[in-house]
Amino acid sequence: MLLNEGGNIFKDETGNPVTTRINQADVDPTLQFVEKITGLPLVDNKLGSTGIRSTSGDLDVAVDKDKVNKDQVVAKLKAWKDKNAPNDDDRAWYAKSGINVHFKTPIKGDAKNGYVQTDLMFGEPELMKFAMKGAGDDTPYKGRHRAILISSIAKAQGYKFTSAQGLVDRITNKSISKNPDEIAKTILGQGAVGKDLDSVETIIAKIKGDPNYKNLIADAIDKFKEEGLDLPEQANLDQTGTMRDILDRF
Repeated sequence: MLLNEGGNIFKDETGNPVTTRINQADVDPTLQFVEKITGLPLVDNKLGSTGIRSTSGDLDVAVDKDKVNKDQVVAKLKAWKDKNAPNDDDRAWYAKSGINVHFKTPIKGDAKNGYVQTDLMFGEPELMKFAMKGAGDDTPYKGRHRAILISSIAKAQGYKFTSAQGLVDRITNKSISKNPDEIAKTILGQGAVGKDLDSVETIIAKIKGDPNYKNLIADAIDKFKEEGLDLPEQANLDQTGTMRDILDRF
């Protein structure tokens, strides 16, 4: 089954995307196909919700910037394209932007299955897998919401959180840590570990008793509201309040 709303880098003459969403079961076989072209370890370097949700709009994977650069990867994609689609323009198959190399990828290596956009993202894979961790289908929150919440908590304590640098001092821009356990201990308190930062739900569960709770989540609340979302603790409070109102009427 092919689904719409894939990546938006590759488009036809009318401006419509030529890539589609990909089903979870097809993710690893497709990445294995790209591994054969590039020689890169991709299946174990998935980012965000790639391979976690039932479908993905594109395939986000980390590439170690210290081992290979974008031009080297592009050269391999071009060699594949020149062999398999020699009459096509290069831009129809791959492109560079920011830290990314984008590749129009045949799903499971076969054009009959349609195409998905693969985003090869250059950085530090282990840090990126932690910083850009996604979520499954059983939550309204996505990876970006988790990042927003972590950033809100970090900001309230004088830090910044990025997928490129980890936890950073807001004033000096000095790196504090790229280690998940150390980051958790620094912004969530003693006894916290990296897994406490796994999701919006685990983060809120860890800090909801903190005396500085409202300040820690202030930025996140504003940004979540822009998308019509509440934090889990707010939702629970709203439900509790509603139940009290019902009981009071009786």
